[in-house]
Amino acid sequence: MFYNKLQILPLINIAYNQDIFFVLILLSFLLVSLIKGFYWKHSKLFYMSIFAQRYANQYLREDNAFTERVNLLTFLLMVVNFTLIIAKFKMVINLLGVAYVASLVSLFFLVKFLCIKILGALFKLKDIARLAVFFTFLFDKTLGFLIFPLVVCIYFFSFDISTIILLASFILFVILLIMKLFWMLKIGTKLFGLTKGYIFLYLCILEVFPILLLAKGVF
Repeated sequence: MFYNKLQILPLINIAYNQDIFFVLILLSFLLVSLIKGFYWKHSKLFYMSIFAQRYANQYLREDNAFTERVNLLTFLLMVVNFTLIIAKFKMVINLLGVAYVASLVSLFFLVKFLCIKILGALFKLKDIARLAVFFTFLFDKTLGFLIFPLVVCIYFFSFDISTIILLASFILFVILLIMKLFWMLKIGTKLFGLTKGYIFLYLCILEVFPILLLAKGVF
């Protein structure tokens, strides 16, 4: 009897661990549904900002309860989907490991936010800091939204496509990073008259350093 119980325990743990990821994927689906169903007008304006500055200006001008909710929902979606991707890549299989990855992802974005605010206060560039926060998180949140179908694929496909999905996620990341740097360079130099040295400082402190911090914690 005792031996049979020992045999059942691993099966219970596997089922429990699978439930954790199912709940996270369900949460991700719920967030996407809320964004599409209730806040798509503002969310569409938010995501379209990566293509034209007029959408960003319009979104920033509104700055109301709806945009605040969109900011919160898109942030949560980003954290959940990034956590699921990293957990799959690192083969995390328990609640503690998932919580650790989610904490690192959240810390990653918190560090970026604080760095932007601190630099803005030090150099008296609060208006630039506000735009930097918006555009930095705009592209990160867009990536978090776009990888949702990839997350579903790696957890529900019967055959292993993890390598392809991770490669696709990396390609999306690189494309959006290039677009982000283009916008920061354009806005920084033309709108605020910043030198390329400031832009390079932004690249090192607000993009490279947090990524290295996250990579150190994950790997």
